[in-house]
Formats: sequence, structure tokens, C-alpha cells
Amino acid sequence: MFRRSAGAALTASGAALLLGAAIASAHIEPDPPAVQAGASATVSFAVEHGCNGSNTTQLEFKVPADVTDAKAVDKAGWTTGAANGTVSFTGGNLDASTPDEFSITFTAPATPGTIYFPVVQTCAVGATAWIEIAADGAPEPELPAPAVLVTDGPPTSAQLAPAADDAASPSSVATTSGDGSSNTGVIIGIGIGAVVVIGGAVLLATRRRGAAPSA
Repeated sequence: MFRRSAGAALTASGAALLLGAAIASAHIEPDPPAVQAGASATVSFAVEHGCNGSNTTQLEFKVPADVTDAKAVDKAGWTTGAANGTVSFTGGNLDASTPDEFSITFTAPATPGTIYFPVVQTCAVGATAWIEIAADGAPEPELPAPAVLVTDGPPTSAQLAPAADDAASPSSVATTSGDGSSNTGVIIGIGIGAVVVIGGAVLLATRRRGAAPSA
């Protein structure tokens, strides 16, 4: 089920991926971001926005290997489930501009390291697959899977500190105005305008070369 959903989400969001400037900067972040190896834990995953302005109606989390007893925490207005290595929240309707949290309880792996919870966010229109995992030393991908650090012993305060807010980063490309509307459309318009201008310049230069008299 998760694989089919992920494939459909990637297909639906293919055009958005080509327009990198249209991708929102807010990721799906875990809280807490670190848990103790072998211990029972409850992690909440913050969903900051919908899919290009469309309300969220379903979330499917792929349970990492070596994680056991994973199940969704009941949430009003949603139907929860856990089957075939996937924890799901279905049947809800989360406003596209309203952040919310979806929690999962589980027993962490006995071995310290980083575990990932790839998630497919399905919306009334479209979907987003937060399933990308960066290779060692590579930049963070555009749609990263939520990552939880598994520590040898209780996590330290530094390990429990939330990730840096990338909203203030120069790489942030989608913001929300005071009235809750997204600037994504403006960004896409600017990008398309730039493509049109560049294309026109190339076409004009080609015509001039073609019209030049031969030696």
C-alpha cells in the first residue's frame, strides 16, 4: 500500500519537483527528534502545510526496520491503523494552512543510529512523498523523510534540541503571508516569466544569426 501511494505521490508531484522554487521549505519534523535505544517512545510528526494549498486527508508512515510495536496514537477526526509495516491516519481533513501533529508510539531499535519514517501525505488534490534520504555527505534532499536519532542512553539536551528553523534560510522559497495565503503562485509566476524571457532572447538571437549574410 505504501509503495503504491508513494509512486502515485511522486507522479502527482513530478511537475512541482521540476519547479524547485515551488516546494515549501517546511518539512515534516519529529518531536522529540531523539529517543533512547530499546526504549518505548512516542514521537509526534508536525505537518506544517497541505499540498500546494490543498487540504491533507491522509498520512501513511513507513515503519523503519527494527522498530517494533508501532501504532498510531488516536486522533479526533481521523481513523488510525497499522498494517504491513505502515502506520496510517485516514479520513481526516486538515486545512492546508493549519499545522498539526500526528503521533506514533513504538519501541526503538536496540542499536543506536538514525531511523527514518518515510511518509506519503495525500491531499484532496495531489500528494507529497516525504521519502527521500540523503547519502552521507550529500545535501538535504527537497522532500526528506523524517529522521529520528536513536541514542545509546538517554538523549542529551543537545540531541533533543529542535532542528534549526529553515524558514529564515536564504534557500527558503515558499512563505505564508499574514492572511494565511501562500506565495507559491507568485514564485511560480516569476519562474515561468523568467523562462519565457530567456526563451525569447534565445529565439531572437537564433533568428539574427540566421538572417546574417554569409561570407
